[in-house]
Amino acid sequence: MVKDAGLFSAAMADVKPLDGRRRLAHAAAVKAAPPAARPLPAKRLPVAPVEPELHADDKSFDRDVARALSRGKLAPEATLDLHGMTLAAAERAVGHFLERAADRDFRIVLVVTGKGLREEGGRLVGGRIRAEFIGWLNRADNRARVRSVRPAHPHHGGSGAFYVLLRRRSSARSRSLRVTPQR
Repeated sequence: MVKDAGLFSAAMADVKPLDGRRRLAHAAAVKAAPPAARPLPAKRLPVAPVEPELHADDKSFDRDVARALSRGKLAPEATLDLHGMTLAAAERAVGHFLERAADRDFRIVLVVTGKGLREEGGRLVGGRIRAEFIGWLNRADNRARVRSVRPAHPHHGGSGAFYVLLRRRSSARSRSLRVTPQR
């Protein structure tokens, strides 16, 4: 550093400051005119409808279907068990499962996340897969297939599982999930 200071002093030895009269005028900065604002097109662009987010206590789950499931008169058409999977593997499995179920025109599927309860620092902590599951359903690719979701009844896994009610495909034949009373 001492060497640098010496070099700088040697280079500046013959430099004299300018007197006040002889200062160079800075060129006035030329300000560019802001671009003219373009008017918005008169034609409005179509806006995609926004789906409300799913919640585990979704009230849009058909009451008759929920009752039939709880009484064992209606069973899920497919089941996915996420026990033992990593978070990333479980997320991929849910996406593939919902895609296949929708392709087969299933209406109700069961996804077993597990409760994942464990003790951490003296308090009970829930599982990561269960905590992330609703978020995965709200992703755009899955949300297009899912109509509603709710926790399963005890005989289907209770709070460690979810019923997922899938949307009907527009080209699908009208199949009703309504349960007719047995006589």
